[in-house]
Amino acid sequence: MPEANRFHPVVIAPTFNNARTLVEVLRRVDDVGLQIIVVDDGSTDGTAALLKIWTGSANHQVKVHPHNRGKAAALCSGFACAVERGFTHAITIDTDGQLDPAEIPELLRAARQAPSAFVIGSRDIDAPDYPKASRYGRFWANLSVFMESGLQVSDSQCGFRVYPLEVMRTLRCSAGRYGYETEILTRAAWAGVPIEQVEVSCRYDVPEGRVSHFQPWRDSLAAAQMHIRLLFRSALPWPTPHPGTANTGTLWHRFVHWVSPMRAWDAVRNDPAERSRLALGLAVGVFIANLPLYGVQALLSLFAARRFRLNPLATVAGSQFSTPPIGPLLIAGAIALGHGMMHGKLPPLRHFNPTLVGYRELLRSVLLEWTLGGIVLGVVFGFATYFTTTLMLRWLPLRTPTSSENHPAVQAPTLDRAAAKSAA
Repeated sequence: MPEANRFHPVVIAPTFNNARTLVEVLRRVDDVGLQIIVVDDGSTDGTAALLKIWTGSANHQVKVHPHNRGKAAALCSGFACAVERGFTHAITIDTDGQLDPAEIPELLRAARQAPSAFVIGSRDIDAPDYPKASRYGRFWANLSVFMESGLQVSDSQCGFRVYPLEVMRTLRCSAGRYGYETEILTRAAWAGVPIEQVEVSCRYDVPEGRVSHFQPWRDSLAAAQMHIRLLFRSALPWPTPHPGTANTGTLWHRFVHWVSPMRAWDAVRNDPAERSRLALGLAVGVFIANLPLYGVQALLSLFAARRFRLNPLATVAGSQFSTPPIGPLLIAGAIALGHGMMHGKLPPLRHFNPTLVGYRELLRSVLLEWTLGGIVLGVVFGFATYFTTTLMLRWLPLRTPTSSENHPAVQAPTLDRAAAKSAA
């Protein structure tokens, strides 16, 4: 078999004081039929005696840390052992009994189909017994990874993964303990490593009793420092390390690509769905322009474009509908409409005289009317903008792709097939 086509996986199980669940986890991993490397990260609870009995098989290997060094160090020690023994991929699994070793073949199936990809497990966040604190931590970790790299993953903290060892050797992470598993995702995205996600099960009420070594204050502070460092690095103008071909680039590179008018024009010329997004983006921007949110309308438009996958340039352009000379007319119309809806008549002109009541009191008195009327006008003008733009775009002929553009060899690589699903 050619060297490039080798697929030789091994299971790496880092453990620290999990004697109550360790043996059962290893027994179930053995049922899968793979070789196992256990990294004893300085356990003091009898784990060493259990592993001494367990190492009787040729498929079992134990790496011992004299003192506890954290999960990051345990994983790196396991990777080093795996590379020395000629393995190409490492399946990592925690030994606290939460994850199901019987699902290892599902992860391996995804890894076989894409040997250079980084396969990560995704736990069900809607599980009724999912701890609230873990749910919040997972949300912020996912959001941080997205801001740092543009990568959308549904579970950046799951330890059930398949690491392509040759690829991972090119990535340099400095985070310790639990931060390693999150940082490696950001750096993998920077490097253009494909990311695959596989749904996995997880139980939080372990019969033997789960031992958690997560220290909320210490590990949360370390995670915050790590994400600040990575976000700062992503914001720097020079390129991030990219041994791959589909690297996500810096924060500014991604933003410029997102708002690029040339990219938007090509998309509108080639894809009918992009025309609907452009028209809807303009409509949403016009709706925002009618709201009493002056000063933040452009920022709100960018947020709406990102949240609802609209054309960002069109959404921001639509929000400029409120600039003078149209803006003052929209404000007056919204206040008059809102006053009429609330009181059944148009407001007298003295109602708008700031010399009588003062600017602050005037704004306070008309804010509700302005908001109500602005919403109604926004919906009306938004619908009109959408249908008018859609009608005008029908006159723009679609460009017929050339044969080279349809050829799979020149299609842009995809970082994550499950991005749309995780975003939903």
